[in-house]
Amino acid sequence: MVKQYKVDEVAELKARLQEKGNVILTDYSGVKVNDIAVLRRQLAEKGAKYKVVKNNLFRRALEESGYKNIDEHLKGPIGVAFAGEQVGEVAKVLKEFAEKNDKFSYFAGILENTVYGKDQIKRIADLPSKEVLLSQTMSMINGPARYIATGMNQVMASLARGIKAVAEAKNN
Repeated sequence: MVKQYKVDEVAELKARLQEKGNVILTDYSGVKVNDIAVLRRQLAEKGAKYKVVKNNLFRRALEESGYKNIDEHLKGPIGVAFAGEQVGEVAKVLKEFAEKNDKFSYFAGILENTVYGKDQIKRIADLPSKEVLLSQTMSMINGPARYIATGMNQVMASLARGIKAVAEAKNN
């Protein structure tokens, strides 16, 4: 007979998967509880949730939510960062935490229903934030318009100087 707390746990995990979608799997073994609490607060600031899960229950929640090809990563103690849309920011927090805590590591992620390894998650963590990317894009879009405006201004200024020079020449 299936115990009710397991059914409830699978339902909660499914709800988080549907709500957040993108997840990063971590190995937290050996990390102090206080340090995990700090990590949870840092992730909460980015809109993410961190939960220690049982592999069998998480596997069941993944299967029922339509995720595939993740079984090879569900070994040993696992903590899951439910990232949602802020995957880059969450990956940065996990990377910085792993650099400070040598016992902590992230090893896989599911982003848009595709499984990624540690190196790919690290590359995502190294990307600039969404705001930086947007400002860089706007700068690139705005650059040519600025040069056109400056060029037009120079043409108009040259025309004005020419008219002024002609007017001065006629007055002399």
